[in-house]
Amino acid sequence: MLGATGLSSQVIASELNIYLWEDTISPRVVDAWNKSHDTQLNFYHFDNDDERSLFMLSSEQIPFDVVILDNVSAQLFSQQDKFEDLSSFSANQNNAPIWQQACGSHSMPYFWGYVGIAYRKSKVSQPPTQWRELVDIDEKLKGHIGLLEDSVETLLPALYSLNLSPLTASVDDLKKAYEKLEAATPDILTYEYSLSYVRSHSDNNDLYMAVSYSGDQFSLNRYFDSDDWDFVLPEGKPYIWVDCLAVNSSSTNKQQAKLFIEFLMQPEIAAMNAQDIKAATPNVKALQLMPDSYINNKAILLTDDLLAQSIIDSQLSSSNLSQRAKIINSLIKQHEAKP
Repeated sequence: MLGATGLSSQVIASELNIYLWEDTISPRVVDAWNKSHDTQLNFYHFDNDDERSLFMLSSEQIPFDVVILDNVSAQLFSQQDKFEDLSSFSANQNNAPIWQQACGSHSMPYFWGYVGIAYRKSKVSQPPTQWRELVDIDEKLKGHIGLLEDSVETLLPALYSLNLSPLTASVDDLKKAYEKLEAATPDILTYEYSLSYVRSHSDNNDLYMAVSYSGDQFSLNRYFDSDDWDFVLPEGKPYIWVDCLAVNSSSTNKQQAKLFIEFLMQPEIAAMNAQDIKAATPNVKALQLMPDSYINNKAILLTDDLLAQSIIDSQLSSSNLSQRAKIINSLIKQHEAKP
């Protein structure tokens, strides 16, 4: 049997090593793959985009066949010939142009979503509506706030609270955000990604509210076997993330890797994956298969008007990244030095 790319599904049994966020592929999708293919899937997880990118930059040949990464990194690494050209994939036609354009010619959009605030309904009396609530911390929430360690997302709450762009390159703007975060750091519980934090700390009951990505609330509720976590988009332009699928140019299993991506792009598989993970699929044909409960879920999909005014994650200049790295390193050191 030939797939849409002309790749034979009758390939020699082997293994695929896949580098991705935790909780970003449905067990049902993995089962469906295993029932129809002999290639074993091995999953390896990272906690943040910067961690993954640093690992890839420091390794001449990464030990993974398929990598899921943010759209900015996907574009940058493709320019360094680290990924296979996927522009000829006919499955590209299933994806909305806005998301395919974000990922570029050497990767394919997998999921998209937006940055917001996850919070526990049992601990936070009113749903947060403003980003400043994470940096101008209410007395009852001190010591219970989670931020992120990331070039953009670390500074995003402070910048938005100052009515500034999360992508600003202004040194003055970044200094103002740093001063806000520095003042808040003594009252911050963690700069670790919320899902990683709750899984690696015995005192995970102390986390009440955190900067998160849409869909994280579902993973948190699955982990705690509860319905306590909810998710909101605070006021301000939505900040969009896009995860892309890429095939490592150094892979010895390129044929199987491309076949796997082609499998994920099938509308029925993409729909199953998106419903189970509860993330926004870029696959237009998959959206046509979705129930109203998915289409109308504002914690997953943005309305057209919000999407039109949103900011899609984009490349920062090297000087901007350097300035942000200095700020983040200083904040992390201060946080780690807390008694």
